[in-house]
Amino acid sequence: MVRQVRSLRPDLDVRLAFLELSEPNLLDVLGDLSGDAVVVPLLLSDAYHARIDLPTVLSAAPARLRVMQACVLGADNRLLALARRRVTELGIAHPGVILSAVGSSDSTANTRTRALAAQWPISTTVFATGDPTSLAEAAESLRARGATDIVVAPWFLSPGLLLDRVRAEAAQLDMPVAAPLGADRLVADVVVQRYASAIAAPVPTPH
Repeated sequence: MVRQVRSLRPDLDVRLAFLELSEPNLLDVLGDLSGDAVVVPLLLSDAYHARIDLPTVLSAAPARLRVMQACVLGADNRLLALARRRVTELGIAHPGVILSAVGSSDSTANTRTRALAAQWPISTTVFATGDPTSLAEAAESLRARGATDIVVAPWFLSPGLLLDRVRAEAAQLDMPVAAPLGADRLVADVVVQRYASAIAAPVPTPH
């Protein structure tokens, strides 16, 4: 992903950082910078991580920096098109689609995510966290609506523990799982646009 963004904006100092669990840590990366910095959250929903966790971390950034938090990637039309392409890549005509997403404690964010499944005629949504609905139950609901073949469309940017769990559950049901969005040029396009929007209307993070 970093290579894709750099290819689109070779004039920028593009760095990768993680909020938690992986390295390099965001504060460590910010500590190596000076001047202005724009943090583009690689998140698909505007929920707890974007509203609470990230601003809290950014408030501890070095005082010499002017740090701006860009909007999340969200349900950009380019990402929705990419999700549809990932399903098409499975080579199954007119499948029933289970949109698999992380899930949030924010019910509004979950409602927005559920709405994304409507881009497929026969579809539903299952969350990998906080949702008691199993893939088997979701598949039954789609078959009741006329679906013959069922696939899982991950609303995930990249592989990881949660998607591994989804894949394992789907494998027990012989249910194909599409690839995550991944380091695609379309994702990089959205990252660059979020950066540009933050620069055009800067709102420095208090710290």
